Amino acid sequence: MRFRGRTAIVTGGASGIGEAVVRALVREGASVVLMDVSEARGNAVAAEFPDNCYFFHGSVAEDSDCSTCVSEAEQRFGPVSILVNNAVLPLFRSIEATSEEWRKILDVNVIAASVMSRYAVESMKKAGNGAIVNLSSISGIIAQAGTMTYNTTKAALLGMTRCMALDLGKFNIRVNAVCPGYTMTPAFYYYLDQSGRNREDAVRELAAQTMLDRLATPEDIARCVLFLCSPDAAYITGTHLMVDGGLTAL
Repeated sequence: MRFRGRTAIVTGGASGIGEAVVRALVREGASVVLMDVSEARGNAVAAEFPDNCYFFHGSVAEDSDCSTCVSEAEQRFGPVSILVNNAVLPLFRSIEATSEEWRKILDVNVIAASVMSRYAVESMKKAGNGAIVNLSSISGIIAQAGTMTYNTTKAALLGMTRCMALDLGKFNIRVNAVCPGYTMTPAFYYYLDQSGRNREDAVRELAAQTMLDRLATPEDIARCVLFLCSPDAAYITGTHLMVDGGLTAL
């Protein structure tokens, strides 16, 4: 129970990696507020843990929702000491991206992480410590065809992580990022189906690009997020952890 007595916020916590992080934190004793735009899924996940999980229906792209989410977390469970910036808009465009598309993806994938952190940090100062984990991606490290908008935002999160860690270290707040590889989430399968590719063939081809010959599960990523939030990572800040089965090392 590494997180007993601690309050956590997980954005985009209703499904996929975010849901796995919520479940893992609750199992380890944390009180968790999951924030998501999916009301049905968010309520369903929170209902499984009525004593120490609360669903906040809101958008990270709205400053007022971010502020209110942190306030409600404090009121229900006490000062926030963990923030996982997981919410994402998977908008895949290349050079044809319009200004409106750029604004949409930057609002959710980059600006929202900063805004959410700003409000959470004020609460973390009351707690006397904190850990922020930003969900970046292998897409923030490597080039991929047709996904310039998405990759740019994930790369921006890595720069934000380093700068935020430098500015917040004096408050005993650590900031790190996790870079997942291909992960078998509902969103992954949705976009795979949209591409018209056979699921089994596509998974096999992508898995072959890794050293472990398999794709990640959401739980694989969640365990690494929890490590960076835990006392075991007390001297780790300003860096990113590749969780990609060795894909980017090849």
